[in-house]
Amino acid sequence: MKTRSTFTVIFFTRKSRSTPNQISIYVRITVNGKRSEISLKRSIDQNQWDSTKNRGRGQSERIKVLNAYLDGVYNKLLQCHKELLEEDKIVSADAIKSRYLGEDDTSKTLKELIAYHNGNMMDQVKKLWDFRIKQKL
Repeated sequence: MKTRSTFTVIFFTRKSRSTPNQISIYVRITVNGKRSEISLKRSIDQNQWDSTKNRGRGQSERIKVLNAYLDGVYNKLLQCHKELLEEDKIVSADAIKSRYLGEDDTSKTLKELIAYHNGNMMDQVKKLWDFRIKQKL
């Protein structure tokens, strides 16, 4: 029996707490009715937001840049969803959010990368050190 899965991405706004007439932009990921939200750290004047299209309204350069950014976020979220499906991992709103933010288990911290490098390169450095000592003798 095939199970049916739903996946949606929408942009929405909330009134800004710091400045009046400004609204903050968020993205909501929904998978099978479970939601996860991400603040995009962008704001726009209340008059310039088209709530039916969930995009900026107008032709100014600032609006064009914002809409291009929103399209990029949308495409990256779709890519994260696709990657999770291809890897046969559990697809949930939180999993997509984690993959988008780079917090899933495939990413490594700088400290982990340095430890990996030092552990793997120790043999190489030891061989080079021994070779140079033999040359001096």
